[in-house]
Amino acid sequence: MQATEKRNNRRFFRWISSGFVQERSRAFLIEEGFEVVPVPEVPGAWAEVDSPFPLGSSLANFFGLMYIQDLSSMLPAMLLEPFPGARVLDMCAAPGGKTAQLAQTAGPEGLVVANEPLARRLNTLRANLARLNLVNVVTTGYSGQDFPGENIRFDCILVDAPCSGWGTADKNPSVSRIWTQDKLRPLVKLQRELLAKACSLLAPGGTLVYSTCTTNEQENQDQINWLLERTRLSPSGKAEHLCARLSLPGLSLEKEGMLGLDGREMGAQSFFMAALENPGMRDKKEQVDTLPPSAWERVEPARAGLHTSPENACLYLFGDRIFLVPDRALPYVRQGLNIRGFFLGRKKKNRCLLSPRLRLFLDPDPSRGYNAGHVQEVRSIVSGRSMPFSSLDKTQTVGLFWKGLPLGRLKTAGSRAFWSEQKF
Repeated sequence: MQATEKRNNRRFFRWISSGFVQERSRAFLIEEGFEVVPVPEVPGAWAEVDSPFPLGSSLANFFGLMYIQDLSSMLPAMLLEPFPGARVLDMCAAPGGKTAQLAQTAGPEGLVVANEPLARRLNTLRANLARLNLVNVVTTGYSGQDFPGENIRFDCILVDAPCSGWGTADKNPSVSRIWTQDKLRPLVKLQRELLAKACSLLAPGGTLVYSTCTTNEQENQDQINWLLERTRLSPSGKAEHLCARLSLPGLSLEKEGMLGLDGREMGAQSFFMAALENPGMRDKKEQVDTLPPSAWERVEPARAGLHTSPENACLYLFGDRIFLVPDRALPYVRQGLNIRGFFLGRKKKNRCLLSPRLRLFLDPDPSRGYNAGHVQEVRSIVSGRSMPFSSLDKTQTVGLFWKGLPLGRLKTAGSRAFWSEQKF
């Protein structure tokens, strides 16, 4: 009981980077007064132990060096576990926490298509992905059950479905009153439509993970049984492997391929997950058509003001906005998928004004940018204070660093540099 209460008072998160950048990000957070520790039960998860103010108000969170996420919410992407270079579809992606996990696991050569049908939530998803600097993700805005493309296939698909949310009843007691039995029928129907569409998009040898934050069997076990009876999919051994790998209280193998998490035992929301496999062998000799549509205008990285060129991706101009699109997304575009790549900035007359959120592709030498020595200096900058800055380079943006850690880009005017997100 004491352990559960202790977990309930903590915030959990994941780092968006690894190696040196993660170590510097942690030091950045510590200098703000936070004490954080890794969570042994969930690889990659970290917990806030002590804090001077809410973790969401930290500079590390502001600059997208981390993503705050409930522990149980991290598990579906861990269960799917895309292989490096995988083609992944996150069918109901907003706000983007699981998308971020999938993008990190698939790696720079992988591709994640993050789909969200609701415009408001899609905007939130895109804002989060921009803040996190995840360039191997493209976004789409289709109703999941109507996701287009007769010949489109994915190696891994996550269906984190809309649900009654009964698993969050401890935090949101009203859900059991809102989702009465008569209101569940349209929701159950939608979940089945999403599963049926996901099944049609799954490549041979691929894995499908279905997850909900409800404890209602109609939305969980019954849905998986319904799909197994009507398709060639079979339960995946990934569920058993994940259950054995994690020493999480409340996590159990309910049936072959199906996991349940009793959130009351670990101070989190309850969750249901199932992993299914499509029979057949994965085609390891994927034919990639990297020709963009003829109407797309390509932009050279140097002309856009990037100091390093992106790998496995190109820059394209749409109106006055510049997007980075992974090469592996182009075959989906040619199949009719309407995507949006990673937003880099805007073309202004003959110059490109890069987004302040873009910390990638910076000049790697912090001395040529603004290299802050204290976190309070960084906080002053993002609060609107301009700083003295002079450079022989007449670019409109310069890198913002903290003790060599890339954070973003400052706009320059005369002999001053300042943080500005206007018109972005």
